[in-house]
Amino acid sequence: MKKIVLIPIDERPCTYDYPAMLASMANDINFVEIPREYMGDLKIPGDMDKMHDFLIKECADADYAIIAIDSILYGGIVPSRLHYENEETLLKRLNVLREIKQINPNLKLYAYHLIMRCPDGSGDSEEPNYYALCGREIHLLGAYKHKAQANVLTENDKADFERIKKFMEDNNYLDYEKDYLARRKINAIMNLHTLDLVKENVIDFLIIPQDDSAPYGLTALDQMVVRSRLHELRLDLKVLMYPDADAVSNSLLSKTINEINNVKPKVYVRYSSCNEGNIIPNYEDRPVSESIKYQIMAAGGIQTDNYSDSDIVLMVNVPLKNMKEARTLYDALHREVNPGETNLDYTVGRNLVEYVEYIKYLISINKCVCVADIAYANGGDTILFNLLRNENILFKVNAYAGWNTAANTLGTCIPLAMINNIYGPSQEFYDFMGLRYLEDVGYMSNVRFTAWDTYNNKYLWKEIDGKENGEVATYIRNHLIEWANDNLACNNHKVEIVKHHQPWNRFFETGLIVKTTIDKGE
Repeated sequence: MKKIVLIPIDERPCTYDYPAMLASMANDINFVEIPREYMGDLKIPGDMDKMHDFLIKECADADYAIIAIDSILYGGIVPSRLHYENEETLLKRLNVLREIKQINPNLKLYAYHLIMRCPDGSGDSEEPNYYALCGREIHLLGAYKHKAQANVLTENDKADFERIKKFMEDNNYLDYEKDYLARRKINAIMNLHTLDLVKENVIDFLIIPQDDSAPYGLTALDQMVVRSRLHELRLDLKVLMYPDADAVSNSLLSKTINEINNVKPKVYVRYSSCNEGNIIPNYEDRPVSESIKYQIMAAGGIQTDNYSDSDIVLMVNVPLKNMKEARTLYDALHREVNPGETNLDYTVGRNLVEYVEYIKYLISINKCVCVADIAYANGGDTILFNLLRNENILFKVNAYAGWNTAANTLGTCIPLAMINNIYGPSQEFYDFMGLRYLEDVGYMSNVRFTAWDTYNNKYLWKEIDGKENGEVATYIRNHLIEWANDNLACNNHKVEIVKHHQPWNRFFETGLIVKTTIDKGE
């Protein structure tokens, strides 16, 4: 039995629990994840000394290690945006990777190291406190700097560039920009040091994901530097760069499990829209078709144009263009109007009826079907869910996801499909699928907006009155139970909540453990 050790990017359910849930579907691995109490909480960094000791102990007899480098350097994804560490200190922390390889030369080390994000809106829930004052301006300064270097700065851009520089100076925000850029600089330097470990064969495979990326800006500029260095080191086939953050552990776990089973699944990709994969999703920097190629490779597979020879068919739900937030669909449905009346990209621009009919056909011929629901950002497509439910195929597909960014969704459903393709359905599989529908559609696209509309005059989006037993969490839990009873207790299945909390004490996401009951006799 192969041993796999994991340190994820932080302690949230999507990053800490999902890999464990996926690993539980495999009966031939020993999965060891760092204790959650070592991982910190939002802006509180994890205990990096304990992470070091954990790696030294558990990797001594491990076959694989999957490590989020931002955790061992900074204590997590959010602390990576807040720290004041110097290069010398960070290099000492990074050296633990050399130590574990020296102790166990046969260890395969798979890692990921984010390029620091630069959000386009002002808010400090996951950034330095001053980002609430001038975050958008810092983002735009970087975007205009990048556009100027690329000779695509328009006259309007130039005028806005000057306006923002004056705004920063007039409000005494220049020190904030200086602080932000200094942290970006040290983080980018550490990205380059990580590439050196790949060159030294300390790291066997590396992913450099971009969280909340865009075609122009500081993140894109840092990406150019890192890409230039990896080309120089001739590491192109050992280092992948693409949009993602929260789902990379899932992809590397899938890659590991595929290797253990000596398989490389072939994935055929099909879209719901005639525009296919040309849309650039919200919070990302490239057409989704290009991201999908990386996601499939990262998870240990290969994309194929040959449908008949494929092991998995990836069914991608996308609009014609102009991706909307899940809130758009919620508002349309709850105003009792056709959302297409205001958004033709989602009606005549795609064909959900044919999309679902094709899924039914794939099921009938026993193809492994993976549903990537990325039509909307930050939530699943309620209309698609209703079609799948009405046709009684929610639990006949082999994978589904529809939460947060397109990259996060792809990095969840593709690994799920690959693992299911090896081991087949199990109670753990059905529980995870029930979680996906309840969380991605039930919460992200429905209950959280009901809760927000009820409490937005009393609480902030980023701060409620308790993770488990507060007024808001109780309201959310009761409405999730109601939604599950109305939408997931039908045909031959039922999904029940075992445990619930609101991670990071906010509305944005939810934390759930569910039990799915499938009556296979019907």
